Amino acid sequence: MKQSIKYSYCVDENGKLVHISSLTDATRHARKLYCLQCGQEMVPKIGQHNTKHFSHKSDTACDGESYLHKLAKRRIKEKFDSSENFPVMFLCDVPCCEASKCPCYDSQYCTLEEQDIRSDLKIWKNKPVYDTCELEVPVGEFRPDLLLTCSSKPDRQPVFIEIFKTHESNETKINSGYRIIETKQVKSEDDIEDIVNRGFVEGDNCTTYNFKPQLPSFRKDNVPIDRFILFKTGSVIVHRALDYVVYCKDINKRIDSRSVVELNMRGRGIDIWGVEEETNKLNSYQAGLVYLTKKGMNIRNCILCKHYKFNDSYMNHLCILYKVNGIGIQCPKQYVAKKCPRFELNPTLMNHSLSELEKDISEVPSEGLVMKNDV
Repeated sequence: MKQSIKYSYCVDENGKLVHISSLTDATRHARKLYCLQCGQEMVPKIGQHNTKHFSHKSDTACDGESYLHKLAKRRIKEKFDSSENFPVMFLCDVPCCEASKCPCYDSQYCTLEEQDIRSDLKIWKNKPVYDTCELEVPVGEFRPDLLLTCSSKPDRQPVFIEIFKTHESNETKINSGYRIIETKQVKSEDDIEDIVNRGFVEGDNCTTYNFKPQLPSFRKDNVPIDRFILFKTGSVIVHRALDYVVYCKDINKRIDSRSVVELNMRGRGIDIWGVEEETNKLNSYQAGLVYLTKKGMNIRNCILCKHYKFNDSYMNHLCILYKVNGIGIQCPKQYVAKKCPRFELNPTLMNHSLSELEKDISEVPSEGLVMKNDV
């Protein structure tokens, strides 16, 4: 044999699987037994000193890997046919239940990663799911090792069960949309018995494709978010997510009584290296101001001015016209723009569309306050 695999199974004259443990000295020769893979006659070895197993009666080139592949199909089918349940454990990331409508949702922080999701392929919530398991039935261009179907609902999408022998499922099969359960590479009979005893456990003894298991509902309300606050002076402060001041549970709650407008936004932080300016990406200050300007507010803030540039030497934004304007300082207060005769909106900043900004920004309810058009 190519593999030094101890064969614990064979078949009798009727093709029924026989396990070595079912034989005794008295019954070992009661019937002829044959190899599941090559069909040659097998002899039970049930001595006291060695592991009990079946051995080919004559020399053979029987392939141990093919034996395991065929045995896996038979054992899994037997399990399906003889059991009321056929469990499968999916490994899924579970997003917060507010994910679809929360403007600050971030999959990195608002998701429970790799959660075990229990399901069953035979019966679920007292309703049948699949009741038929067949060997190598063609489905279109594919011939799965095992095919699960539902006799009462023949239109229900079938499930492919593939035994990973030497090659995993290719992209064509995976991208076909069919639901697939593929075992991890079967290297021993123990690998097969693990599936039979525990069911399919994703990430452990199998991989799944194209399933959409029902996920549990959970809400994560302790994720820090950026909060943009605009004051009537035209000045702005941003509480960064990294400051842990505002959490997603406070998404509709104002935190400063002096504010004119407060905005929630996905964590952008403060661009201390000037990288965002080089890549035309807005930081939280710029995004909030551009958003409000696009919404119709007339805001005069140095951050919006085209003369407000990042300086590598100072590692900060500076007014490049501070001498001409007679300001006397290179880094003026934001509200200086209100009286600056040379204030002009930065066209690069204003080139960002409102629809783009709305993907990451939401307004905190004003609680009776009226948004002023001029700030």
